[in-house]
Amino acid sequence: MRIFKTPLTIRSDFYSCPLALQIDTYYGCEPDCHHCFFRGLNYVWGTDIRMADPEEIRKKLESGLKNKTPKSPLANALKQKKTIRIGSKSDPLQPINNKYYVTQKVMGILKEMGWDYVLQTRFTENIEGDLDLILDTLNVTILPVISPGWDKDWEIFEKKITTHPDKRLKFASFLNKRHINVGINGEPFIPGYHMIKDFEDSVKRIKSAGIKSYNTYNFHFTPFVAKRLASIGIDVVKIWETNQDKNWYPIQQKLIEIAKKYDIILGCPDYVNSGWGYRQQSNTCCGVDVKNPLTFNTYTWKKLLQDGNRPEEVLEKSWDGVGNKKEGENILTIRNKKTYTILDIKE
Repeated sequence: MRIFKTPLTIRSDFYSCPLALQIDTYYGCEPDCHHCFFRGLNYVWGTDIRMADPEEIRKKLESGLKNKTPKSPLANALKQKKTIRIGSKSDPLQPINNKYYVTQKVMGILKEMGWDYVLQTRFTENIEGDLDLILDTLNVTILPVISPGWDKDWEIFEKKITTHPDKRLKFASFLNKRHINVGINGEPFIPGYHMIKDFEDSVKRIKSAGIKSYNTYNFHFTPFVAKRLASIGIDVVKIWETNQDKNWYPIQQKLIEIAKKYDIILGCPDYVNSGWGYRQQSNTCCGVDVKNPLTFNTYTWKKLLQDGNRPEEVLEKSWDGVGNKKEGENILTIRNKKTYTILDIKE
C-alpha cells in the first residue's frame, strides 16, 4: 500500500473550527459514503487507499513541540499541543485498518506523549478489541458518528458497510459508564431529506443511553455530492432548496429547541444560523469539551461577544497564536461576500 505523506494537517477553516488540527491515518475511505463531500478529493487525487506512517507522525509531533520559532498555523498548533482530531477526512477504523492497525499505533503514540485527541468513527466495533488504549487514559474523546436517519442512512448512504448505528450507540454508552469522554457526532443533518422528527428520535435514543451531547450541521451540498445523491434517486432539488439559509434557519431553531427540551448539549457549528440567542455549552462545536481546543475562531468569538466583550477584547482573549490577528479581525468585524462574519448572525 502507498504511504499517505500528509496525514498531519490543520484544516483551512481553522478560523471557525476548534478541532482543526487533525490526523488522518488513511487517505481514502472504504465505505465511500454517498453523502460525504470529502470523497470528492479522492476523485481528483486518486481513489486508492493509502496509509500513514505512524513513526513519521511521531517525528512530526516531536519536532513540532521542539520548534522554537513556529510560523505557520500548523506549526503553532503543534507547538501548543492543541487537541487533535483523528478521522476528519476518512474513517480511522475502516476495515482495512484491521490489517494494518495504523490507527491503534497512532493512538498508542498519542497516549505515550500525553497528547489529547478525539477519535471520530463509524466503525466502533473495530476498536472494541483494543480497549486498553481507551480505558486507562484520560486524553481521549470518542465521537461515534450517527446521522439522524439511523437505519435508512446506514442502508442508503453507508451501504451497510459501517457498524450498525445501534451498536455505535451501545459502545458509546459502555465507555460513558466507564467515565470516558464521549459524544455523538450527528453530522450531517440533510435539510429536505432528514426530518425534524428524525432528529428528535435521535436525541431520545442518545438520552436514553446516558449520552449528554449530540451535534448537528447543515449539509455541505457540493456539485460532487449532488451528482452522487441524484444517482441513487435522492431528490436533490428539494435538498438544495431546503438547505438555503432562509429555509434552514427555522429548522435549526427547532433542533436547538429539541436539544434544550431533552437537556442534551448540542454541538452546533453553523454559528450564523444558530442565532445570537443560542449559547454553545461546550468548548468545541462537536458538542464535547476537550482540554486544549483552538480558540482563535468564530466559535469562541461568538461566546465572548455574548459575554459583553468588545471586538478588540475578543481578539485578545481568544488569541492562541494559530492564525493571523489581522485576518481574525476582518472575519470578526467586516462583512465579506465570500464568508459569513459575526455581523451576519441573525437575531
